[in-house]
Amino acid sequence: MKFQKGWLGYELSSSSLEHQPSVQALRDAGIKKPMAQAGLLEVASFSPADLSTLTDLVKRATQARGQSLATTNVLFNGCGATESPKGTEIYFVPDPVSALESFFLQSFLRETPEYVTGKNCKDIFLRVGGPEIFAAARPKQTDVSQPFQLLGTLVFVGDDGKAAHTYYWSDEEQQFLSKDEMEKKRSQPVHTIAIFPKIQADTATAVYLLRSFGEALFPGIAEAKIEFWSAAPEGKSPEQLEKEGCLLIDLGGRFDHHLMNQRSGKRSECAASLIAKYLGVEDHLALQKLLTWAKRDDLQGKGTVSADPIDRAFGLSGIIMNLNRQYHEEPQKALDIIVHLIGVHVAEEYRRHVELPREWEELEAKGKAESFILQQGSAELSTAVVESDNTTLAGFLRAAKKVDLILQRASTGHTNIITRQLRNIDLRPVIAALRLAEAEKKGLKLPASQEQLEAAGRLPEIEAWYYDDAANTIQNGGANPQGVKPTMLSKDEAVAILKDEIPKGRIGSIKYKKASEFEDG
Repeated sequence: MKFQKGWLGYELSSSSLEHQPSVQALRDAGIKKPMAQAGLLEVASFSPADLSTLTDLVKRATQARGQSLATTNVLFNGCGATESPKGTEIYFVPDPVSALESFFLQSFLRETPEYVTGKNCKDIFLRVGGPEIFAAARPKQTDVSQPFQLLGTLVFVGDDGKAAHTYYWSDEEQQFLSKDEMEKKRSQPVHTIAIFPKIQADTATAVYLLRSFGEALFPGIAEAKIEFWSAAPEGKSPEQLEKEGCLLIDLGGRFDHHLMNQRSGKRSECAASLIAKYLGVEDHLALQKLLTWAKRDDLQGKGTVSADPIDRAFGLSGIIMNLNRQYHEEPQKALDIIVHLIGVHVAEEYRRHVELPREWEELEAKGKAESFILQQGSAELSTAVVESDNTTLAGFLRAAKKVDLILQRASTGHTNIITRQLRNIDLRPVIAALRLAEAEKKGLKLPASQEQLEAAGRLPEIEAWYYDDAANTIQNGGANPQGVKPTMLSKDEAVAILKDEIPKGRIGSIKYKKASEFEDG
């Protein structure tokens, strides 16, 4: 198959690349993603390009090296810029110690007739911004402030004049395959996962990822049994075992991070991170804390950073150690407990980072949520009013959106006011006004003094409103009303009271009052 021009290089995950702080800084500065060959660590270009000829070259290069060239682990620690009338091209360059496969492949190609020096850049580079410019050299001009490492897959990109076509190198087939062919080939049925008997944060996370996200590439893996091996059986390679339906984790093969780190010369990967990248879920918002924990536990031995003995005893890494001791002859029990806890964590992260933000946006679009600023003393308070029965929404708004003050109205009419406690908002004027307004709705005249109207707890005459000065909330039934009747006030009336009364309070006054009472006592 012939093309007008083509490029040989290593394809990097575009999403992983764009999430790197060094790349985000460029985007924030207005450097846009290049249109051509984005995410390709370019090794060589050819014009024209013959796929069969390049296939033969890669075969010979693999034989000359004696090791696979299909993937490379690249550490980017340098960058530079090339100027031309077209504009400025921004590029990253890899650390020469890393990306050994790409440097070997380029040096091999230089000795072949197909490699034209005058049409190629002598350096290996990754274009990350600006127009495509030919340059004989793209040296490292400055250090990257935050170096980053990415896994690359050997590809050929051919341009036939109408469109670009990408082909992926297969070691087993010893040829380039189309994306559809490679995905079909990568789909390997699995009935068994083999891991070490001693359960670790990394291996437990790896099992969770494969079971939860691996079904498309490894049919059957969601229900695959676990076998515990101290070493892979002799006489069979990891590739042979995988063909038979047994996938290894850290026992050789594609998901052995010890081998990967040894090849790259960097302790940068754990089994879980390799699997996440292979499955394409390394940037999943719900998995970020999990992957950080697994890598930190495995590479640094710091699954729990705190030096506090209670934190260490009840941190998940410490509990795993206890489970290994308790169930040293039944590792499946320990694994099942940890994988279940991991699943609970991921479900909560998904809710916080995906479901709740989506719900908030939908409520705003429907006019059932609004945000504004209220003033109390010199403090500006970020405030939200929302109509929703989801009792976890307020926690999301406080934690993710940094909202200081929230009024949430349920479909039943129950209305609660929640605050960020660290702001020490004075809710006394609000609870007093709510109680008076509620009494008026009920046709009552409260004999209470201002001090009683502002008191913590509940007034017998006005059971709808409870003031919790410890949590600094005003509850009309709270998360679980349990027989508490909804307020007779409309949402608009409650919001009007909030807006009118918050400015009358003295921020921090409750905190100081409690502190003085403690000192007097």
